[in-house]
Amino acid sequence: MSATITRKRDAAATRAAILKAAKRAFTDKGFDGAGVREIAAAAGVTAALVNRYFGSKEALFEEAVVPGFNMDELMAGNRATFGQRAAVYLISKSHEGADLDPTLAFVRSAGSRAVAPVINRALQHNVIAKLADWLGGYDAEQRAALIVSHMAGFDLMGRIAKAGALGPEHLEALAPRFARVLQAYVDDAM
Repeated sequence: MSATITRKRDAAATRAAILKAAKRAFTDKGFDGAGVREIAAAAGVTAALVNRYFGSKEALFEEAVVPGFNMDELMAGNRATFGQRAAVYLISKSHEGADLDPTLAFVRSAGSRAVAPVINRALQHNVIAKLADWLGGYDAEQRAALIVSHMAGFDLMGRIAKAGALGPEHLEALAPRFARVLQAYVDDAM
């Protein structure tokens, strides 16, 4: 007589495993480079199950990556110290060991025709529009877009392109200068 071992079904754990694998795959390879079968294998499930849970690779990307496009934590503090908070965060942040690196997922996926509209909507709605509402005043949307552009450029050059002069070891020299630039956009509400 052989014993049948049945695996307990746990939809929440399966969903979480798929999302974790998707975050890692989209960070490492971008949308076009990451395959559903690869994500499924990393999660220990079948590709059919990934599609059953998420419907499509685009929907999986939206659920796995888009929530990472936000500045909520930086906007939670005092407006007068936003520049300093944002500068220190960008200069010293690390995604080492994290499943999702939103900047890398963005950079590696932005050229994909399939998810470019998703990325555009997420940046506009989750980042720029929210920041503009928080900023208020004259040209809030343009000021918000400039802040996001400066921050993204710094992140790309310092952390991803590894421009040595922008590394965390230069925090004391960089933070005050970068903070002034970012804070000027916050304060320029005319």
